[in-house]
Amino acid sequence: MCGILGLIAQQTLPLTGEQFQTALQTLQHRGPDDEGYLFYTPGQLIVERAGRDTAEGLHFESITTADVKHARCAFAHRRLSIIDLSVSGHQPMATYDRRYWVTYNGEIYNYLELRAELEALGAQFQSHTDTEVLLEAYRVWGEAMLPRLVGMFAFAILDTHQNTVFLARDHFGIKPLYLARTAWGFAFASEIRALLEIPGVSRRGNPGPMYQYLRFGERDALAPTLFRDVERLPAAHALRIELSPFRVGQPTPYWSLNVAPRNAISYPDAVSEVSRLFQHSVSLHLRSDVPVGSCLSGGLDSSAIVQHMQTLLGPTNPVNTFSFINDDLVIGEERYVDMIRGTRSHKIKPTAAEIVMDLEDLLNAHELPFDSLSIYAQYRVFKEAHAAGIKVMLDGQGSDEIFGGYYTLLGARITGRLACGDLTGAMRLAAAGPANMRTHRRRMLATALGRLLPVGLQHLAAGLLGEPVYPPWLNKHWLRAHSVVPRLRQHGRGRHALREELQLSIAQLTLPALLRYEDANAMHFSIESRVPFCTPALAEFALSLPEEFLISDQGQTKRVFRDAVAPHLPRAIVEREKVGFAVPEREWLAALHDWALHAPFEALPFVVPAEVTREVTRAVHSSGRWPAHIWRLVNGALWSKTMAVDWSSESR
Repeated sequence: MCGILGLIAQQTLPLTGEQFQTALQTLQHRGPDDEGYLFYTPGQLIVERAGRDTAEGLHFESITTADVKHARCAFAHRRLSIIDLSVSGHQPMATYDRRYWVTYNGEIYNYLELRAELEALGAQFQSHTDTEVLLEAYRVWGEAMLPRLVGMFAFAILDTHQNTVFLARDHFGIKPLYLARTAWGFAFASEIRALLEIPGVSRRGNPGPMYQYLRFGERDALAPTLFRDVERLPAAHALRIELSPFRVGQPTPYWSLNVAPRNAISYPDAVSEVSRLFQHSVSLHLRSDVPVGSCLSGGLDSSAIVQHMQTLLGPTNPVNTFSFINDDLVIGEERYVDMIRGTRSHKIKPTAAEIVMDLEDLLNAHELPFDSLSIYAQYRVFKEAHAAGIKVMLDGQGSDEIFGGYYTLLGARITGRLACGDLTGAMRLAAAGPANMRTHRRRMLATALGRLLPVGLQHLAAGLLGEPVYPPWLNKHWLRAHSVVPRLRQHGRGRHALREELQLSIAQLTLPALLRYEDANAMHFSIESRVPFCTPALAEFALSLPEEFLISDQGQTKRVFRDAVAPHLPRAIVEREKVGFAVPEREWLAALHDWALHAPFEALPFVVPAEVTREVTRAVHSSGRWPAHIWRLVNGALWSKTMAVDWSSESR
């Protein structure tokens, strides 16, 4: 797990070695254990250099002495040592013949199996790292290696014979990879902040994605970001760049979660296979040469992970668990956390005063705005894990998207029944929804019916439900003048609405944002966060199952996964209704009310200041939860000012 940075120039690099080092230092938190640099001139020169934090035992000259003005390609790397802690894991790393070089962020969990397969083909290894396995796999199989990888990754591989750079990102987009196309060439990095240090990458804002965030939340994992000059490489995509002559290809997918329904399997067989796949994934995710802990919320997913970790590690090696708790009788989960016995439990109970103190650091940890204050609870969990000396954490992200855990997905099941003409089944599902969702039943049914409307009528229907495209607090004239085209979130439709909605949730609606938040929080504290549910085998199997295996005819979510882990968990955890990762938002926001009322909304030219102030004031002085768009407005305004985002008309 690391931070990576790279430049590929048409003619010459646009900066000095020292400036390149300055850009890399913005990623220091991602890799405090080592630092490395590579400069390449086609057909002439490969130069390795060291930085201030380069591991002892390596004897490269300093980056400050590097004459890089004629180099065409530069790689930089910050290492967080997880597997093979020796200097053998230093990056950028080369194959034995120095043809291929890699800078890589992530973990390949099945690296031992791949290593054995490569050794059978004659490969020899100099280290015990997964990095060397990745590099050797590319040497032997080329980009055909990608479907073989089980893990999370973002990497760039330089081929000095073909004069190409190959970039790829993992199947689910667990690890970030940002790109910038400039007048002088191309740049990539683990974080946007590193790219903003590179000449030619401006801070121009991107109105379209910003509108979507403010109006509907983060529901988009496509290439554009909130910065016009920065894009992301989409999940499960690869990109090839040619150095001579210079040419940047188009991102191409190497995997997609398109699965055909598996109707022949029995329910007991499905339960058994889910159990096997889940347990195998957890065991792979435990591979590490440093201590491994886990987040434990008290919910089904994290409890199942911790329980199986305990089984694998044994009673003499208790798992360090880290849990956010609070005193709220509705959302508090401490009693469920305490049901998981035998762990070394760490509990975090932040106060409203602490969030005020931590707010600046929290916002710094996230270089883009985020959806809610639940992110602060997660931030504190990783902060506590760092204080306890834990460098690897397992977490349950992805389970709800893969097994159908959100109550909104119940509406998709109802849509599917209606599309099949099964009115009785649709009514039974609507009546059987969980107790803590029944107050939202009318809205859920309206959304279920809305999925049956032609796309052209959905904007009208949304407005009738109180979701206008341009609410009064948005400056629609500015947005239209800047060619912003509103897009409602996509939904699953027709007979297979649930399966389509799950695919959308994994690809863009919820999971990409959750993975981004987790990566930012964990890496801010130099922790590698692993998500065992996000593996192709588990997702493909789950989404191939009959929909009643995922959400039962009685409205029970995650049915097959509940039954797969039920023999190993307390019944109260298996049967509890989902509450989400909730926080005492009203109490926290009350402590932040002055900050919210005085947020720099003038930094956002596409809002109506008077209307925004009215909205925020109403929220601050009302009871109950804040409307979601209030936090997005406040957070978006502060982000825009802090990051000095340029929204001027001249930047169009």
